[in-house]
Amino acid sequence: MVVITRQDSSINTISKSQLRNLFMSNLALPDVTPIALSPGEVARSIFNIRVIGLTESRIQAYWAQMRFSGRQQRPETADSIDELILMIESSKDTIGYLPEGTPLPEDIKIIYRSSAQ
Repeated sequence: MVVITRQDSSINTISKSQLRNLFMSNLALPDVTPIALSPGEVARSIFNIRVIGLTESRIQAYWAQMRFSGRQQRPETADSIDELILMIESSKDTIGYLPEGTPLPEDIKIIYRSSAQ
């Protein structure tokens, strides 16, 4: 897995714990919007296990609880890898994840790589 943002973003690297907190809305990084792939995408499941450390069902339960309590909002979602890349390209303040080896446009940079576990 790789985590990406635009070339002109001020974020050059991000840690696994920062990613986990950002995608679970436990960390307020100013001006950063996480974008997740839609449930059912294989890359999402891999990211959730490797980086977040939870299964999809546990993450869905967490967000149901957060929605019920009126607290944090879940990350924006993209329906496909191509849509995620377009969303990243359209806003300097976004990050998202993709499978390693996904062809990237020149205006996108990798800020994190997850090794297989």
